[in-house]
Amino acid sequence: MIGILAYGSLITHPGHEIESVLDHVIPDVLTPFPVEYTRRSRSRAGAPTLAPVPTGCGVPVKAVVFALKKYTRKKKAQNFLYRRELHQERDLKVIYDDQAQRQKRDALVIETMKNQFGLSVIYYTALKPNFTEILDAKRTLEEKAELLAQAAIDSLTQETCAKGMDGIQYLADNIEAGVVTALAEFYAQAILEKAGNAPNLDQARWFIAQERGFIA
Repeated sequence: MIGILAYGSLITHPGHEIESVLDHVIPDVLTPFPVEYTRRSRSRAGAPTLAPVPTGCGVPVKAVVFALKKYTRKKKAQNFLYRRELHQERDLKVIYDDQAQRQKRDALVIETMKNQFGLSVIYYTALKPNFTEILDAKRTLEEKAELLAQAAIDSLTQETCAKGMDGIQYLADNIEAGVVTALAEFYAQAILEKAGNAPNLDQARWFIAQERGFIA
């Protein structure tokens, strides 16, 4: 059997294609690499999202493995994961080309682990960090948290608010799923402070959305 490692929004929103070949979930594993909020996502209006980072720049985080049905082909699993990451599910023209992706400057690469958790192959996405300030060793945790919080708040637009695609919702979902990075607590606290000392991220999101006129 083959599997897919999920360590961000994929945990709670694997998408229709991956769900269609899901056999079972292996819970409470750790990523074999450190992770941090070091990527600003275009599809989330610049919200900070999780990405693998170099050793010393993050910590392994809680993840799950989606074990796929026995006869699922490797190429199909890669394509499903690739389309899910691009938010282009069910568009059969969108297929993963490993060689082409690795030649891109801002690549979305699918990496492979072998013979772990009782599965022969496990795939996971590895996006390159582009929020380089968060990797700056000269910045304090508090300074990085401020940058993350402002980016998350700025990502709350009319469209992302309606779709739940903003950075505040993304952070809240990850924390609820137990995915906690070295910066997550500082990051969340900075958002709460910027949202009138809101008691939690849901209230912070509501406060900001109401202030901007997205909700009544």
